[in-house]
Amino acid sequence: MFKKIKQSHLFNNFFGFEKNIDITNDVEVLMRKNIVIKNIVLISNIIYTIILTIISLDEKSNWFLTILCLPITYLINRALKNMIYKDKTNYLRQQIAMYICCFYMFLSAILLYTKLKMGLENTYFGEAGYILLYYSLVICSFYQSKKLLKTVYPYVIVLVTIIHFSITYNIIFNKEAMEQEFIITFFTSLEFRDIILRTFIMLAFMLVLYVSVSMSEYLQEERKKELRKRKEVENSYNKVVTDIFNITLKMRPRTKNELSDGRLISIMSGKLANLLGKTDEETKEIEEYANIHLTTNLSLDIPNDLTEEEKFEILKEETDLGSKVIRRLHLERKTEDIIRAHLEGANSLEFTEVMRKIEDDINSQIIMICDMYITLRSARTYKRAINHNNTIALLNDSYRIYYDQVVFERFKQFSLEFADIYDNYEEEEI
Repeated sequence: MFKKIKQSHLFNNFFGFEKNIDITNDVEVLMRKNIVIKNIVLISNIIYTIILTIISLDEKSNWFLTILCLPITYLINRALKNMIYKDKTNYLRQQIAMYICCFYMFLSAILLYTKLKMGLENTYFGEAGYILLYYSLVICSFYQSKKLLKTVYPYVIVLVTIIHFSITYNIIFNKEAMEQEFIITFFTSLEFRDIILRTFIMLAFMLVLYVSVSMSEYLQEERKKELRKRKEVENSYNKVVTDIFNITLKMRPRTKNELSDGRLISIMSGKLANLLGKTDEETKEIEEYANIHLTTNLSLDIPNDLTEEEKFEILKEETDLGSKVIRRLHLERKTEDIIRAHLEGANSLEFTEVMRKIEDDINSQIIMICDMYITLRSARTYKRAINHNNTIALLNDSYRIYYDQVVFERFKQFSLEFADIYDNYEEEEI
């Protein structure tokens, strides 16, 4: 049940520290902490009221205090709410609300302890109320602020010492007691040793809280630094990628023949993928990838009104898509570079080894051999068109070294079918 409550939206709305906030924004973070602590204060007030109600069942005089606490706690929560929400961008107001929450929690714990200790004969109730002092310190530590604890701790020590002497043991120093060597008796008494023990336990507990808060604050600051760096890198990366996409995809509009060849490459690649035993899903992916650089419109203009997670998801999707486009353009460039190098006699052994390592996976080879076939058969500014038989012969004699033998042999085996696709497609387009 508690697990379901924790996972519910209600729990996150009331007690989630990082609910839809930018943790690099100190004001937003502090405001969210104030909201969570305010809700904890509300819950604490309800619990205190229940406790006062329980102890008031035996004494009629206690009902006045119980009833009086209701409007007081309501006004305090109301004041905290106004202070937190009135000016959400005012860091000073949020800090004031933080200190008010902490001091209120500690003072309310003292008052309840006083009531349980002095208002009832059963001392066990008083000791149970003493635990509330530690409870209030834990709540203060939720702010993860060393500065806050440094400010609160001296007041806590002073007030707890006063409580020990005035409430816990009700020790009265007077002239008569001094004359009877009261001090010597007191320093050797069990009460004094108990006060020292309580004080040292309190100090140890405060030290542990301070160390824990220091570690949390340090990790939080480091996390904020990393997030700021990541945002800077994301912005720079976004700009660089946008410029690359704009230059690569928009600087030179594609001609009608290039778009036609792209669709033809997609059809042939799907055909060859089927012949190589690829599944329907894999074949579809290859067909889409073969034409992705001609059909994709990328836009990295992310709206500012989205959350960081939504922006990140959009950026991730667009950059993944952009990476595929760039790789496909690289493959297109590789095909043209190989053909040019062979025509110009620049196909050295070093060049061949470099080209074979670029986009050398089977899917890329399927697309590249179809692209190369279409390019060889088509007229280009640097070459004339070649017929089917001469193209296959040229592929076999000069270009087969760039392909996996299975891919090449399967294309060669069904080359007449690819020739038919090419010829009929051209006739349809013309």
